[in-house]
Amino acid sequence: MPPERRIQRIVRVRTGCLTCRRRKKKCDEEHPICGGCRRNDLGCQWPDVPGRRDSGQRNTPAQTPEERRPSLLESIEPFDDNVIAGSPFSQRAPSVASSAGHSMIPGDQFEDPMQETNQARRISTSTPITNTSDALMASISMGTVLPRSLSMLPGYDAESYQLLSHYLATTADCMANGSTPVNPFLVQIVPLAFSSDLLLQLVITQSAAHRAFRSRDDSDTIAHSHYSKALKHFRRGVTDFIDGKESNPLMLLVGALLMCFTETAKGDMNGTIFDHLSAANSLLVKLLAQSDSAVPRDLKDFVIEYYTYTATVSMISIDARFSGQLFLNLDLEERSRELLRTQYVGNLCGCWLELLLLIPCIFDLGRQWIMDDSQAVVPTADEIAMFASIQAQVLRWSPYPNVPTDVHLAGLIFQQAILIYLYTSLGGFRYTTDGMYKGLVDNAVNEAMSYLNDLSPRARINSGLCWPIALVGSCLLNPVQQERLRGRLNEMTEKFGLGNMHRTLLLLEAMWQLPASEAGPWNICRAMQQNQIWISFA
Repeated sequence: MPPERRIQRIVRVRTGCLTCRRRKKKCDEEHPICGGCRRNDLGCQWPDVPGRRDSGQRNTPAQTPEERRPSLLESIEPFDDNVIAGSPFSQRAPSVASSAGHSMIPGDQFEDPMQETNQARRISTSTPITNTSDALMASISMGTVLPRSLSMLPGYDAESYQLLSHYLATTADCMANGSTPVNPFLVQIVPLAFSSDLLLQLVITQSAAHRAFRSRDDSDTIAHSHYSKALKHFRRGVTDFIDGKESNPLMLLVGALLMCFTETAKGDMNGTIFDHLSAANSLLVKLLAQSDSAVPRDLKDFVIEYYTYTATVSMISIDARFSGQLFLNLDLEERSRELLRTQYVGNLCGCWLELLLLIPCIFDLGRQWIMDDSQAVVPTADEIAMFASIQAQVLRWSPYPNVPTDVHLAGLIFQQAILIYLYTSLGGFRYTTDGMYKGLVDNAVNEAMSYLNDLSPRARINSGLCWPIALVGSCLLNPVQQERLRGRLNEMTEKFGLGNMHRTLLLLEAMWQLPASEAGPWNICRAMQQNQIWISFA
């Protein structure tokens, strides 16, 4: 049994060994090695006392303060005699990826904390130190003991540490659009990652995918390896959640959203992001059904924004003729509208969350028109009323007055893109070339291009502009305007290194080869199908 922790103040004597004095521990003064030093496997040193020599005591020469530096164990603030096992990172709480006893790295098993501590105390100087993670290790001499190698990421190699550093320095900044000074991809995601093996692996995977695309290395074995691990552990987490081994959906929900943005970073063209989005939908519904006190308010707001943004801008990739799937149901939409009442500004939706919430309404309006092949050229009264209502909301909207200039401009670009989406919803481009309908579209396109010209393609806000750029670009018939947008997307890709920016340009290049009758945002999904470019614009 470990000794009971003392409550009362300990009166320390000045006749104990030097080691216990430095550690601020009570010494039992047993010679030649006191009980405290014996338990903690420390070198027991005694002051020179005239007339006393103990057979087992080393007689060391006097040392100056500079020569005699306290060891790491000796300088620890006074706890109990029992050394606390493990580091904060090695004590991560079980997550959906580890709840069934699985670790993140194949072959890596959880060890008994006390056994691990005892092993650390008994390490001898003959133990070789490997070069696996030299950048993470420190060889610190502690008297006659050489400690084992130290690592910020127990169980992970040096490459994982470098990928985490890349995420902190680069990837997180590229994912957030800079609308607020606080980056939630750092403030919200990173603490969660250090409490969950699943999320830590997904953060490392996202960083690996981003780094691989930036270097244009499609054969990056490290990125492929981490991506495979991430899918494996995410599926295991889903299985554990379904089986009831994990009741809190938060970690798995954030994991699903991280998987969505991993696809964004790597520029996936197979539509994998839509599978992750479907999983996130059901998990978010379960999370919101829990008590509001179960998750911090800031984190819950960010998760709602994260999902709403990804879901709404992904809907344009769905062919409205064959699917009525809406990633945003009424309950989730209402949760998002609660954020609007606080004039919420986020690093994904900026100040235009209200506009994003109109996308499902426009999608449903256009789907009804497109699916009915026998309909008359003129829309019905209900469709005209819905059209007018949405148009009024879009025209009435304006950016919050306190947002930065870049955020203000981005909001105006989204506003014009939403108008283009709405104006082409009732029959798409089925109107006369010189009619008022075409004039509305052309005016919105020109306004959007003007705002884009005022916004540097290297500004952080561009990380969230692929959706409006795709809508505007789908309507461009002028080669000069096409070239301007082409140059912008190329510069954005060079600056941010996000795969979805490059894929957006590939899609527009394909659309610019089509006849004018097949232009417009409602033909984006068809161009995706024809060219096998299934992407999300998140």
